Parts: sequence; structure tokens; C-alpha cells
Amino acid sequence: MYISNISLQKKFVTLYVIILLVPVLIFTWNISKQYYEASIHDAISENEYILQLEQVNIENNIETIRRTAQMVVANQEFKEFIRQKEEYDVKGLLDFKINVLSDITQLKYNNPSIENIHFFTSNKNISEMWPIVYDEKRIANSDWYKKLLELNGREMWRFNQQGQYLDNVYSSKIGPWKASLYRQLEYPKDNHLGIIEITMLLENFFPKMFSGVNNGQSQMLVIDEMSNVHVNPADTLLEELNTNPEAIRDNFFRDNKNDSNQTMRFQNRERPYLIVSSYVEGIDMHLLNVVSLKDIYAERNQIRMYIFIGAFALIIVLSLFTHGIISLILKKFHLLIELMKRVEKGDFTVDVDIRGHGEIGRLSNHIRNMLSKINSLIADSVNKEAATKESELKALKTQIDSHFLYNTLENIKMMAEIDGNYEISDTITSLGEMMRYNLKWKKDFVSLQDEVNHIKNYIDIMNVRLDNKLRFNVDIPSRYLSQEVLKMTFQPIVENSVKHGLLDVLHEKDGIISIKVFSNTKDIMIEITDNGVGMDKSTLCQLTANLIEGTEVEETSSQMKSGSGIGLYNVHERIQLHYGNEYGLKIDSEEGEYTKVVVTLPCLLLEGGGGLPS
Repeated sequence: MYISNISLQKKFVTLYVIILLVPVLIFTWNISKQYYEASIHDAISENEYILQLEQVNIENNIETIRRTAQMVVANQEFKEFIRQKEEYDVKGLLDFKINVLSDITQLKYNNPSIENIHFFTSNKNISEMWPIVYDEKRIANSDWYKKLLELNGREMWRFNQQGQYLDNVYSSKIGPWKASLYRQLEYPKDNHLGIIEITMLLENFFPKMFSGVNNGQSQMLVIDEMSNVHVNPADTLLEELNTNPEAIRDNFFRDNKNDSNQTMRFQNRERPYLIVSSYVEGIDMHLLNVVSLKDIYAERNQIRMYIFIGAFALIIVLSLFTHGIISLILKKFHLLIELMKRVEKGDFTVDVDIRGHGEIGRLSNHIRNMLSKINSLIADSVNKEAATKESELKALKTQIDSHFLYNTLENIKMMAEIDGNYEISDTITSLGEMMRYNLKWKKDFVSLQDEVNHIKNYIDIMNVRLDNKLRFNVDIPSRYLSQEVLKMTFQPIVENSVKHGLLDVLHEKDGIISIKVFSNTKDIMIEITDNGVGMDKSTLCQLTANLIEGTEVEETSSQMKSGSGIGLYNVHERIQLHYGNEYGLKIDSEEGEYTKVVVTLPCLLLEGGGGLPS
């Protein structure tokens, strides 16, 4: 009976509070959970980035060590000395120490991060020369020695402590942990000379782990191929988590089923933490970053409390305004729900015909805009997917291994030189340089010297087909050779000169292509002239009009296109896009006499200077 006596307004307010309270609780829980997951994601991303930086450092150090070992292997005098079967006299030993061993020592000085360079020789005629040359017997009992010999010259990486086999050299004490590269030296092939050892302190090999720069919420660990765990003793996070490196390792290997980069969460005595891992394949090592989630947990709970308080306060405030408009809101809201159900089933053509400037009206307007945007995005997605498939197909058709082509051409060139076919060798050289110039497009700008050399290679190749009837005259003062030009500016012009200007006159005379350079106070003009058939005035006017108006007509498009796929119009347009409309191409021709193309560019030195050199 009490309920019957309550006013309708209070019933609506009470119902509104009850209905709103449950979603608010769920919303609060989900928001705090999403914030927590977002914080975890941010922590993972941040620490993955840290591991990536450390992995880059490791790869650089690996390359430094490998390069140092290779330079020792490549030292011919060193190998000749080591393989000698007779004992050296004092003069020979001094000569080796001054002229050869000093070069090996210099490698260490050139790379300060390198700790030691050791060579363990099996030659009984060679005396130990500290701190580089040692007797191989010192390492014969090492656990890795026999395995290294079975690798047939391939490298082996180990994390070990110096002093285990170098006692009586410095000290019998075991030294700090180091990253060591071991490699067997054979010279000649299958003739064992000894073992090369290049070492680097872990604090240099893992610079970020030992940098000491962290926020106290993470600690980096390294697990080597022998499952030894290496840490920076200055970091104390594991102590705060009441755990130890070995426990972290055991947890990691229990859940890590393969050598891949993974992220794992653990809890130790109600203290949560995160492990972000990265596998370094070259040296069979796992790089781990242990991140404490304590602060993230605390911040999540704090945000959850604030949201609860704010939500309850909002419910109280909103309840005061619900009675007069709740029926209208529910009516329009139910209509929106029905429309959105149709959208959920895939009908994006629904018409949300709810107008007004209130919340529901604005929401309806946003839904209309959203549906329009969704339809537009669906259409764009279909078009982009089709374009992507087409691009992937084109990329697959045109994919080529440039290094394979360069090496193949170099081999063919050497075969031609061996057979005495120097003309073929020179032609292949020119072709290889052209391919390298075309395929290695690392930047849009090159020097005038590079562009002219590219044209010379093109002329040399064309002369093979045209019985050396093409001549290439270059009149460029040396001060202009560093002028900046767009790459592939000249080749379309020269190709047009050969294909459409010179081929028809080569049976009567030699074809000549000349390049001259002159300048004024701020611009440089590059003049490319041929003595071909030329053009009549109507063709010249049409071609000039096409360049000025920025159009390509069907009658001349075949002449304006070159084998490289960049026509005269494209060259003209590229120049204007980069330098402005006052620059570009100008064409002059006399029928039966010549065709001249003048390329106007601003005076810019490729090295970065501006203006003309004196």
C-alpha cells in the first residue's frame, strides 16, 4: 500500500536510479578494467621499445666483435706467422710484434668496447705473446672446446668469466662476466691453426641494462645459452618483489614454449609483475625486462573509487531532472534501439528520422552521420583492398634481387675478361652501373657528375647496337659537377634524342649528343643538343604547348615517353614541383639540323651550399 501512495514522479525517479545504478556499476568496473589493460599495454609497448633499443645495441656489438674477428682472420701476415713450422729467431719475433701484432692490438684500441683479443695457437714453435697469443692447451679442457672444433670454422658465442684458463697471466682470480666469440682459424682450408677469442664486458655488451637509468619499476635480465642469468647488481626490483633471477628464469621457461618474443604475467606472494622478452637468435640468448605492476594496480583501484563516487553523485543530480522528460526520452530512445538493431543485423540504409536539438536529437544526428561514414568507409575499404591486391600483384611481378643481378653481371664480366672479350666486359660494366643507378633510388637528388656518368653508360651500351656511331661530347666546367639535379632528368631527354632524332641519320653520319652548361647569377642552364633529324615548327609548337599547358596529347605521347617510364612532360613537371614554375625544360629544333633541350635549374650545390661557386 505504501507504494500505491508514492507519487508517480518519485516512482520514476526511484526506477531511474535502480535502472541506472547497475549499468553505472558495470560501466565503472569495465572502465577501470580497460584502463588497467591500457596501462598494461602501454607498459608492454614501452618495455618492448626498451628491449628493441637494447637489441639494436646488442646487434651492433655482435657486428663489432664479428668484424674484429674477421679482420684478424683476414690478416695474411698473421696467418703466415702462425702456420710457420720452424721457430723464429729474435729478429723475426720482434718484426712480427712490431709490424703484425701491433695491427691486432690496434683493432682493440679502435673499438674501445672490445675487452680482449686472444689467439690460442696449436703451433708448438710459437711462443706465447701476452696479451694476445697463447698456447691452445690453455683452453683444451674447456667445456666448449670440442664443440667449437666440430663447427668447421663457424663461430660460437659464450658468456663466461675471464681467468678460468689465463691464470698466471694477470691473476688466478675469476674475472667479470663477458660475452665471448670463438672461431677456429684454418689456413689453408682444413689446416687448423688455432682459436680466435674476442671478448666484451657485459656492461658494454648490454649498455642499457647496466646504464642504471630506470624508474625503479623494471629490471632487465639476460638468460644465456647455458641458462645462466645475468643482471645488473645495482638494480633492486627483484629484491622488492621478494624473488630472485633464477625464479624469474624458471617461470619464463615454464611458460615460454618456443624461442619467440613473448609477454607473460606472474604473481609472486601477491605481488604482480610482467615479463617482456626478446629472443636474440644469433647468440641464442633471451633478453627479459621484469616490470612491477604494483603502481598500476594501485592506480586502477584509485580510479575505480573516483569513478564510483562520481557515478553516484551523477545519479543523484540526474535523478532531479528525469521526471518531466523521462517518458519522451524513453519513447525516442526505444526507437533508436530498434534502428540500431537493424544496423547490427547489417542494414546500414536505415533512416534515423528523429529530429530536435536535445540529447536524443543530437544522438540521432550523430548516428545518421556515423551510418553515412560507415557506408563510405565500407566503399573505401573495398576499393583499397582491390588496389592493395593489384599493387601486391605488380610488386610480385616486378620483384627482383638487385644484388643477385649485380653479382651475376660481375661474374659474366670476369668471364669475358678471362676470354679476352674486353668490349663485352666494358659493355657489361656500363650495364651494371646503369642498373645500380636505376635500382638504388635512395634519394631524389644526385650530382650533375653522377647524372652525366649515367648518360655516358647509356651511350656506351647503345654504341654496341649502333656500331659506335654515337658520340658523346661533354663541356662542363669542373665547378658545376657538384650541381644538384633531380635523378633521371637527362636519360628521357637523351633517349628521345637517340630514338626519334639520331636513328634515321646514322646511315649518313655519326650521331653527336652534346651537353654544355652555362649560368647567370642564380640559375644554371644545361643544354643537351643532338644533330638528328630535328622537328618541323608545327611539331615543335605542339610539344612546347604540351609542356606549358601541362598536357600530353595522344599524337605526341609516344614521343614524350622514354624507356624509363618518365617522359619529357614528367621531367618538366618534376622540376617545377621541386623548384617552382620558373624552372623546367625549353625545346628548340631546326628540321634536318638539330634538336636542343635546355634544362633550367637553380644553382644549388649538392653538399648543401647555395649559389654559384666562384
